[in-house]
Amino acid sequence: MSFVSMIFGWGGGSSIGVIPLDALISETTELESQATSYAVEDGPPVTDHIVQDSERLALDGWVTAAEATLLGGYGRDLVGAPNSLGIGRQKLISAKAALRTIHADRLPITITTGLDVYVDFAMTRCSIGRTNDGGDKFAITAEFRKIRKVTLRQADIPPEKTSGTAAGKAGGTKTNGGKATGAEPTAKQGSDLSKILGRGT
Repeated sequence: MSFVSMIFGWGGGSSIGVIPLDALISETTELESQATSYAVEDGPPVTDHIVQDSERLALDGWVTAAEATLLGGYGRDLVGAPNSLGIGRQKLISAKAALRTIHADRLPITITTGLDVYVDFAMTRCSIGRTNDGGDKFAITAEFRKIRKVTLRQADIPPEKTSGTAAGKAGGTKTNGGKATGAEPTAKQGSDLSKILGRGT
């Protein structure tokens, strides 16, 4: 994909969740793994296991107040209003509010670019910048990490695998705990107790 197609999103546009990017400047995907290392007396370290890390994504892009897209594309905005000059600033405000919502909700989102579709990614960092000479737009630098969801599994233990002596014995709530004997303490027990309480020597 050429630089021009990345900038103007000829492959269908780019978006972060519900936020359309008017320009995608850079897209970086990181695929990392960790390999175990054990030192040996002869030769290089030995590796016997590789752990795959979560996929990471870094994006740089722009959100502008413009409502027109390249090559006669239809205008689009985040608030659902028809195209007009008055909603350009509202588009920027809505985009920034949507980024705050993504950060606050801490939920996985889907990111679409002209190169790939990233499903179930969490935003780990987002920087929103604006300058006085940059016009009605702000720059976004965001980092994302792939979220792996865990599914709870339940299994039934076959009756032949359980012990018959344990049936009905777990989780008793009204079991008789016995009673105290009420016997008087011996002379030595009384002396030790007095020393602990500081009542005697």
